[in-house]
Amino acid sequence: MKKIILLFSLLCCSYYTIAQVLNQPANWPNSSWTLAGSFDSDPLIFTGNPTTNSSTFSFDDDQGGSSSVNNVAVQSPTINLTNAYNAGETVLRVYSTYVLNVYQSETITLQYWDADASEWVNWGSPYGTDTPNAPNVNFCSGTFSDFESIELNIATFTSTQLAGFRYRIHYNDNGSYGWGMCFSSPTITSVLPPACIGVSNLNVTNITHNSADISWLPGDTETAWQVAVQLAGTNPPTSGTATSLNNPYNVSSLTPNTAYKAYVRANCLSDGYSEWVSISFTTNEAPPNPGDFVFIRDNSITMNGTSYAVVDMNNDSMDDLIAASSSNLNINYQIAGGFTLSNFSAPTNYGPTWSIAAGDIDGNGYNDLLYAAGNGVSFVSANTDGTAYSQTFNTSSYVFSQRSNFVDINNDGNLDAFVCHDVQPNVYFINNGSGGLTFYQGPSTAVPNGLGVHPNGGNYGTVWIDYDNDRDVDMFIAKCRGGNVTHKINELWRNDGNGVFVNVATAANLADPVQTWSSAWADFDNDGDMDVYVGASSASDGSHKYMINNGDGTFTDATATANVGSAPFGIENAPGDFNNDGYVDILSNGRILLNNGDNSFTVVTTDMPPSGAIGDVDGDGFLDVFNGNIYKNNGGNGNNYIMIRTQGVQSNYNGIGARIEIHTDSGTQIRDVRSGEGFEFMSSLNVHFGLGTDTVINNMVIYWPSGVVDNILNPSINTLHTIVEGQSLSIQDETLSDLVMYPNPTQHVLNFTSSVDISNKVATVFDVNGKKIFSSKLFNNTLDVSMLQSGFYVLRLEEKGKSINRKFIKK
Repeated sequence: MKKIILLFSLLCCSYYTIAQVLNQPANWPNSSWTLAGSFDSDPLIFTGNPTTNSSTFSFDDDQGGSSSVNNVAVQSPTINLTNAYNAGETVLRVYSTYVLNVYQSETITLQYWDADASEWVNWGSPYGTDTPNAPNVNFCSGTFSDFESIELNIATFTSTQLAGFRYRIHYNDNGSYGWGMCFSSPTITSVLPPACIGVSNLNVTNITHNSADISWLPGDTETAWQVAVQLAGTNPPTSGTATSLNNPYNVSSLTPNTAYKAYVRANCLSDGYSEWVSISFTTNEAPPNPGDFVFIRDNSITMNGTSYAVVDMNNDSMDDLIAASSSNLNINYQIAGGFTLSNFSAPTNYGPTWSIAAGDIDGNGYNDLLYAAGNGVSFVSANTDGTAYSQTFNTSSYVFSQRSNFVDINNDGNLDAFVCHDVQPNVYFINNGSGGLTFYQGPSTAVPNGLGVHPNGGNYGTVWIDYDNDRDVDMFIAKCRGGNVTHKINELWRNDGNGVFVNVATAANLADPVQTWSSAWADFDNDGDMDVYVGASSASDGSHKYMINNGDGTFTDATATANVGSAPFGIENAPGDFNNDGYVDILSNGRILLNNGDNSFTVVTTDMPPSGAIGDVDGDGFLDVFNGNIYKNNGGNGNNYIMIRTQGVQSNYNGIGARIEIHTDSGTQIRDVRSGEGFEFMSSLNVHFGLGTDTVINNMVIYWPSGVVDNILNPSINTLHTIVEGQSLSIQDETLSDLVMYPNPTQHVLNFTSSVDISNKVATVFDVNGKKIFSSKLFNNTLDVSMLQSGFYVLRLEEKGKSINRKFIKK
């Protein structure tokens, strides 16, 4: 089953004039046209053959599955261009309409035959992005978009090229497991060349609900133009408004949430005009009232890719917008007041067709990316200054990827990676300290028990969290399978240190058969430990579950009173405090489950964003959503916030796996730094807390994976902080000044006595070099150290950022 990605086109350039000598429709079906290439002839896959019985050229690539490979063109008969050439009509264009739904890397390309070179030549760039609202089946039933070629200038063609001219429409799924397309019968025309060259780089920016800025570059040395803006779908204009402004030209008094087309033509230095160049755009919705809990789609930016992320890519702490594919990496860098776009060529063996994750795997300060595809995994790394990207590792083994994550699995300070496997045991990649990766699957020397080892897989959505508050990261696997099988049972893998993980889902009361692709983990009740919402993708094995952490390694089912019965089914569930009230909500498949603060939720359906990557994309402190389109959180309710960017020193550079705690007069909130939540998208690595009406944070504590603890007093609110590991002084827990630890030396167990209760404190053991060996939450006054080798050690007991150290000897 493939996930659904709906993308909306923003920009389509087009040109208009009047045809004369050549105006030839293809009149499909037409037996004079021919097919070339390799394709699946099954009529359920090749759904429209224009050479025999169809007025369209169409494929349902999804119907064919991954084994169906289609690289096929429908080719015109020979069209002699000599008469058009002799009449001075040396510009050719092709017009049609089409529907295209891209899943991985499928393209439609217009080509012409060069009779001199005896080869097909691309007539413009391939079309490789979705048309608006493209369906997933029966593609010819979709909404067709205009297909308008660029000019083909035949003024320099030889007589052989003119007499032997042909053109074709070429569909190539590039070996991907694609969706499909439908292309209507085209028409080719010839026209006189324009009086001067048309403008270029036509663009629309600063789109609001009633205005937009249009900009372009002159085609030549002209300094005057005509501009016309009219409703999309209307005939091209015959004249426009004269202007000498081109950078930008502002249009106003537009209607909210309306599709327009802007036309620009040059006023030639001699007589006449160039041809019209056009661009489509849609105005934003009218702004809501301040404080209304709604999201507004911002039509200023639309990006096309296979998957999406909101992550800081240039190390300036501000989140950027990422649209990634197997060929390109497009990044809109966040700047003051907007974004600036860069397009990087970064070809990979595998694209992010199932999920994407981000993290700085080589520690150079610039985030790298993991692409999880249906048959393998690729890693894309930034260069030393984040100005270029390239594939640095890819799997050779078959991996049917699902959710992916970056995390320090063995807690050696180097960022590792993990990928769910749909049909086999999960895979993971251990970092050697310089960014080099070793591939593992199942139990290994690095992870003796493996991390999800069922031979039939069923692994869909992983999230790495510290569920038992022992200061190391554990892992939950949301699993999905139908029928009476064992590999549909959700799993919770507890981290016992030294790379040892144990599945404790049954004992924790989380071993459910719910059909789920993802889960949302957060401290929903602000009691200091992580709870979980397990969102069902269907009701075939039970509905959603809301499980409250009891603080002792077990969970209580609180679904009956959580009011989540009307929550949508689907594959995406991710946490975030979207109204900044201090309680974590859930973005779930086009709805937000708004936390009521009493272990219940209100399902909000109106003007909510679709699933996507979560982060603050406009710097207002409220969480937005990006899935190729930006859905901005209206905010404005007066609630406060704080955001934290963690920068590791002994720990991995991103601080992934760190626990952050803030203490206000209203209580305590916690977050974990995570790479990869929900199912597909990559949300911000910057940690966000809503504060409600609190105006003061008493202290903020960061528990780093290395064991370092930073305690920052009275951090400023309503801003983003970068916290470097070890930047603050430790605060001694004076209540433990009378702590006695015995026996010392010890063979097996350390016992503690103190005038205060030490249960719920976290014990961390370091070697004499300061390296963290293990940590454990205390439930009584003893600590088992029997697994340690003989030697000298330091024990630290801590809670809420205060600690005390004691030395001991292990016999």
